[in-house]
Amino acid sequence: MQTRRVTQADIAVKLGVSHATVALALKNHHRISPKRREEVRRMAEKMGYQPDPFLAGLAAYRRGLEPSKFHGVIAWINHWAQPEGLHRLHEFEGYWLGAKEAAKQFGYVLEEIRWPADCPAKRFERILLTRGILGVLIPPHRQSPDWGDFDWSKFSLVRFGMSVQNPDSNVVTSDQFRATVMAMKRTHELGYRKIGFVLNRELDENIGGNYTGGFFAAQRLFGVQAANSLLLVNVKMFQQQLARAEKELGAWLKKCQPDAVLTTLPEVPDLIRKLGYRIPQDLAVAGTSVADIPLDAGVNQRGQEIGRIAVEMLIKQININERGEPSAPCRILVESIWQDGKSLPRRV
Repeated sequence: MQTRRVTQADIAVKLGVSHATVALALKNHHRISPKRREEVRRMAEKMGYQPDPFLAGLAAYRRGLEPSKFHGVIAWINHWAQPEGLHRLHEFEGYWLGAKEAAKQFGYVLEEIRWPADCPAKRFERILLTRGILGVLIPPHRQSPDWGDFDWSKFSLVRFGMSVQNPDSNVVTSDQFRATVMAMKRTHELGYRKIGFVLNRELDENIGGNYTGGFFAAQRLFGVQAANSLLLVNVKMFQQQLARAEKELGAWLKKCQPDAVLTTLPEVPDLIRKLGYRIPQDLAVAGTSVADIPLDAGVNQRGQEIGRIAVEMLIKQININERGEPSAPCRILVESIWQDGKSLPRRV
C-alpha cells in the first residue's frame, strides 16, 4: 500500500516547532540558527521527507500568472579600489544591465553594494544579513580581492568571469576560446592570411590561456601564417607608458608584417595610427570586445545575456537553498557573435 507523503507540518509536529520554522530551515535561511537547521534537516531525512514536485510545479505556474512580487534584494558586490572604474568598462556595464533587467523580471532588485577597503569582512557580512540578502553576484575585478574571513556559506553566489578566483562559485562568462576561433575564421574568410594578435598577458593568464589557445587552434584550422604573430604585452605599460608601448608595438608590426590584427587592448588602434598605419587601408584591425575597443569590427561578447543568465542561475540556487561554494562548480560559457565593420573590410 502507498503510504502518505511526509509533509513539513509532520516534521514540525515531531520536533515541536512551527511550520514556518521548518520551512525556513529547509531553505537554509539565516534567520534560523545553524543548530536548528541541522536538526530539521536530520529529522526530514529520517522521516523520508521529499518536496512534492507537483506542488512545486503548481506554485511556479501560479506565480507565472501573477505580476512578479518582490522577493528580495540581490547584491552586486563592488570591491574595486576605485569603484567607479567597474562601470567605465562597457562590457561589465552590460553584465549589470542584463542582470538588473532579469532580477526585475523575477521580482528581485539588483543593488550595487560597495565594499570599502577599510570595511572588515565580518562587518560587511552583517550588513548583507541584516538586509535579508541571500543572493550575491561577484563582477570581475582588476585584481582578485582579499575577502578576509567573509563567510560565503551563508549566501547563494555566482561570479562573472575568471578574474576573481575565490570563492570557487558557479561562474557565467564569455567563451573566449571559441570567440577567438570565430574571429580568426571570419578574418580569414574576408581574405586575410597573416593575422596578428596583440594580447593582454595578464588577462590571458587569468582566464587560463583561452585567448592564446583559440588563436593557435585557429592558425592550424585555417592555415594562418604563425611566425611571430602573437604579441603578449604588459597592460600597465600600454596604459601608462605610451611611448614605450608604441615602440614595442612598432617593432613587432615591422617584424611580423601582418595584414590584419586582432587585439584585446583599447589602446592599440590609436597606437597603430600614431605609428603611421591607416586603418583599414594599410592594416585591418578588429577587437575581442566591440563594447570597449574603439573599433566597429570584432567580437560582441553579449554582456547583457551574460548578466541575464547569471541572475537566472543565482535565483535557482536561492530557491533550492544552495549556499556557499558548491562541491562541483558549474561553468556556463555564453557564445559570442561576430560584428562586421569598416575597420576590417573584405580584402581586395
